[in-house]
Amino acid sequence: MKFTYNSRIIRHLGYELITSDAVALTELIKNSYDAKANKVLINYFTDIETINFNDFDRPIDTVIHNELKKINPSGILTIEDNGKGMDFNTLKKGFFEIGSTVKKDEKKNQQESDNTIILGDKGIGRLASQRISPILIVESYDDIEKEINVVVVEWSNFFSGDDYDAPEYKIKNQNIQSYTRLWLLGSGDQKLEFSKFFEIKDLFEGGDIFGNLGKKLGNYNSIKEDLNSALSFLYSPFEKENSVLNLIIKSNSQEVKIDFSQEVLKVAETKHSFDTEIILDENNNPSDLRFNLRMDIKPWFIERIHQNILGDVLFRSYKLDSKGYQSILDKYLEQYKKNLSDIFLLSDAFVRWNKKYNDELTSSFKSALIKIAPIQGQIYSFKRDQSLMSMARKSALDNGYIDDTTKINYSIRPFLESNNGIKLYRNSFRIGTIGNKDNDWLQLQQRRTSGQQFFRFELGNVVGYIKINDKKQEYIYETSSREHLTDNIYVDSLQKALTEILEIFSPTFNKRAVELTKHILDIEGLIPENSEKEVQREVDKSKILLEDAKRNIQLISGAFKTIKDKIDLDTDEKINTVRNVLKKLEVVTDNFEQNVDDTQKSLESANLLLAITREEQNRVKTEAYNNYKLMANGLVTEVITHELHSMLSNSEDEEKKYDQHIKTVQNYFLENGLYDLNKTHFKPVKDKFEHLYNRMGDLSKFYSFLEKTFITTEGNRILQPTELKSELEIINERFLFRTKRHNIDITFDDVSNVWEVPKGALLHVFYNLIDNSIYWIKQRQSLEKSIPTYKREEKDFIIIRTTSNKTIEFFDSGTGVVEKYQDILFNELVSGKENGRGMGLYIVRQFLKSFGGDIKLLDSKNEYGNRYIFEISINDYIEEHE
Repeated sequence: MKFTYNSRIIRHLGYELITSDAVALTELIKNSYDAKANKVLINYFTDIETINFNDFDRPIDTVIHNELKKINPSGILTIEDNGKGMDFNTLKKGFFEIGSTVKKDEKKNQQESDNTIILGDKGIGRLASQRISPILIVESYDDIEKEINVVVVEWSNFFSGDDYDAPEYKIKNQNIQSYTRLWLLGSGDQKLEFSKFFEIKDLFEGGDIFGNLGKKLGNYNSIKEDLNSALSFLYSPFEKENSVLNLIIKSNSQEVKIDFSQEVLKVAETKHSFDTEIILDENNNPSDLRFNLRMDIKPWFIERIHQNILGDVLFRSYKLDSKGYQSILDKYLEQYKKNLSDIFLLSDAFVRWNKKYNDELTSSFKSALIKIAPIQGQIYSFKRDQSLMSMARKSALDNGYIDDTTKINYSIRPFLESNNGIKLYRNSFRIGTIGNKDNDWLQLQQRRTSGQQFFRFELGNVVGYIKINDKKQEYIYETSSREHLTDNIYVDSLQKALTEILEIFSPTFNKRAVELTKHILDIEGLIPENSEKEVQREVDKSKILLEDAKRNIQLISGAFKTIKDKIDLDTDEKINTVRNVLKKLEVVTDNFEQNVDDTQKSLESANLLLAITREEQNRVKTEAYNNYKLMANGLVTEVITHELHSMLSNSEDEEKKYDQHIKTVQNYFLENGLYDLNKTHFKPVKDKFEHLYNRMGDLSKFYSFLEKTFITTEGNRILQPTELKSELEIINERFLFRTKRHNIDITFDDVSNVWEVPKGALLHVFYNLIDNSIYWIKQRQSLEKSIPTYKREEKDFIIIRTTSNKTIEFFDSGTGVVEKYQDILFNELVSGKENGRGMGLYIVRQFLKSFGGDIKLLDSKNEYGNRYIFEISINDYIEEHE
């Protein structure tokens, strides 16, 4: 028994499978590219009367004229290319055979050195023309056969029966070059209207990429947003050479613009990019991939962060001009590059990623990625807010990223509406509609709900691409509807790898860029801090100015009284008296004027300090919120440990009895010959219970450690004189098992400081620092197995030493702090550890600051070139008592 086919399958594979007119049109243009055309001319005419035969590259034969008159179409769309054309057999086998293997065979026989990409291979692309119009005329000329082949297709005739034969014509012609021209014709029932593909836009004099428009000059024809996006499958608009096809579109003889301006990309706030390098083994076979990731920022990114930190009022006082922010970027460019870049091998990342995916990744995951390598991508991020766009425009102009001649006919918002999303390309050609704004194949919006949304990509504000190497479409291909990727190991591997790369970009790089910028602005003195001394100075200054003003007013008042008494000026004595008074008054007036000027300046300074205070208050509120969250977590931990301790305390009386109970049961089994029951069931329960009891004993010790840090209502004094050395002895005892296991010495013999701190505060600080040290010493011990520079002959160490009565230093023999974390180490959610939470050092610093202390990373570097010495300091902390 064989399959049979109902003629309705033609409609299913054409009109119903292709879901949009824009995709249908690109399918037909794709055929032109595969026919080796380098020019495609698309013409739209309202009807026969509007046809301008001069708009075509090839003459129109009388056969076509006659068919057009007979059909009298309502709307005409032609697609004409200068490709290799089709003779009669090729037309029959390649165009009219559904599921034809012509292109697949051509791709299979393609030489390895031939870099030409064949875009289609399913053999159904031309059926997409049903989506556009009910009637299709195909004309094609092959310069070997020297005949124009014409076929007239009314699709409805094919749907109604299997025996329908479309009319065909052969026209002899000796004087033209090969071509193919498709006529898509509307009918009374299914009109082919201008609005299906095009729209009329206003044309302005000038007009820049930010929508700042000049005088209205009229209007122009433009392709619609969905078609503009769909046509980009023919090229990567991010590359310098926009297209291998010269695509010309006209509507009723007027040229239609295709809108994608690379100039817009120049005003993106950030650009995230990555690429891969294939690593070869000793036999010169691909064995691994090296991933190179980086993030680039523009000066208006720094300006925006500065505004966010200070708020609008304070920003006006501390704002730099556009070139000032460029200068900061230039000054710290190397710091940005080191912090916002990453390099790793796929083989190393595979171990981490596999843990995340519960060991479901196999070796085929790596080989699949290698086969579609090199892989690369770029993601440009914008801000739609009008004020931020204006900020970007001014900075881009002032710093030479764009110039006044950069003109296009629409602003950034419409550009993003048309082009937002991360598209997928095979080499330089678009894969289906993957990455359109309604096709979030990388789940950018979903990730915004998974935390840190302020540092994640926002689909509507990004434009980008991912490009793979798969010129023969062996590995990754879209479904027939062009809307999705066909599931296989290559698609799955690519999407998982991209998920991890995007996680590094957003939120990690984005957050790191913000925190580093804050740090740099602070270094540059562009983030003011509230100072009690400055406020007091202004208050004292205002008091002095007030006293001066009072004295001046008294002098002026006295002068006017004297003048009033001598107002008749009838004697020389009165005249001289008034003259002397006026001379004194002149001095007073000058002083008064200066006094008013000083008062105004003092008020301006006071207002500025008030603004600083308000912003400081906002920051304090934010810090308080974070600290309340930490405190809440700490209270939960305290409750849990307290309950565990209660359980342990209640079980202490049973400690001597449980062994007796177990022995009694075990003896019963043995005495009654229940050896199998004892071995198979009872002994595992006994072993598990003993292990659990021992672990609970460890928890009891841990609770005893934590109990020393709990602050109770005993007395009203928060701070207590604390010997650092005694605190370190407690910590050392707690870590004894781990330090012995990893062969680490903790040395703090010369620590002699006594600081006033909250009860148990230093236990928390040192616990975190020593825990970090052990982790990074273990990392160094692991690295020395493969990297000789990390090998050391001496025993590993952690050293705490006194440098003054208010400062101590803490350092170890671990790897040290790598450069990318050195400036943001104490920010929340920053961690160099695998699966680290990034809260430890943030808590340590906030905790120390709460009672007048601080911690910083000194500039000294270890033998691996990394900074590694922490300085912990304490200032005099004044407690307030009622």
